[in-house]
Amino acid sequence: MPKTEEEYEALVQYNQALGASCSEKTGPLLQYVDTISAVKDHEAVRIALGEKASYLGLSYGTQLFSQYAQLFPDSFRAIVLDGNLQRSQSESSNLLIEATAYEATFKKFFEWCASVDECALRGEDIATIFKSVRETTSIAPIPAPGCDDVSCRSDVTEEDLLFTTQGFLISQRNWPALGKALLEASNGNATLISQFNQIAVNNAYEDSYLYAGTAIGCQDWAHASKQLSDVVEKQKLGAVFSPLTLGASQSYKLQTSCIGWPAPLSNPPAPIVYKGKLKLLMVNSLYDPSTSYTWALGLKSEIKNAVLLTRNGSGHTSYFLGGDTTKLTNAYLVNLTLPEAGTITNS
Repeated sequence: MPKTEEEYEALVQYNQALGASCSEKTGPLLQYVDTISAVKDHEAVRIALGEKASYLGLSYGTQLFSQYAQLFPDSFRAIVLDGNLQRSQSESSNLLIEATAYEATFKKFFEWCASVDECALRGEDIATIFKSVRETTSIAPIPAPGCDDVSCRSDVTEEDLLFTTQGFLISQRNWPALGKALLEASNGNATLISQFNQIAVNNAYEDSYLYAGTAIGCQDWAHASKQLSDVVEKQKLGAVFSPLTLGASQSYKLQTSCIGWPAPLSNPPAPIVYKGKLKLLMVNSLYDPSTSYTWALGLKSEIKNAVLLTRNGSGHTSYFLGGDTTKLTNAYLVNLTLPEAGTITNS
């Protein structure tokens, strides 16, 4: 989140250097990791198998298989889209949609924390504690004495805090750890936040998964910022509408990480046009910190021939929770039985 011209130039130079390194290590492959290329790979495998396939797409998988449905509308038996992305929105809309979903889910964490013994911050004003930790990190990083800059960073900055908290909220299984992490950070020890983040430094990780999201996203999602003022305007937008988390989101990360990236925007954002006869099943929780319910409704309006199953709960995607949402999803995958339109589950 650069604030000065020097910080902005450092960001762009980092992006360019990372992109050049990826290009050197991967060769021409870097130019062909957009989602349309992945869709065609899936179709090639399907043709080799000789049968129609059923696809369960979670998170990014909803982009993959909604574009698959558009390109190959008669090649599949069933498609489930769980935790939905809608790419056709503008950059500012995407930032606003994801950032406000993150903040809304964070407030559900506050409610949970006030009601259960397993939250280390029960009975505390958690929003005030979070803001205090955030303001502390904005002045100087909080030490993480349990980290050594190899397994995790030895301190935590404001940006680390903002982006890592979104990661904590993805699954409610992480919520007890988030409460403990914020409590310890408020007492001057940010080890748990840094350990959860696990940012690779000093070549601690060599696997490409750390950079795949950037490489793919830069070919799929718009990133038109050209100068510091463009980025600062996005920061202001986030701070106004999500004042706790300041607009931190994967959308913001992509829109800034792709400035100076060497591969072109080869799969530019556009509405999904699906002309197939089979109805798709879409699934989304109301409080998803990454893929907003707003995106789910938007994508459903594009696909048209789909049923949206809503989970009245928190967390990113629903299938692996094993509750009623999973059962209804399995009924569609196994028997092509769709839930009634407007169905809302609590698990």
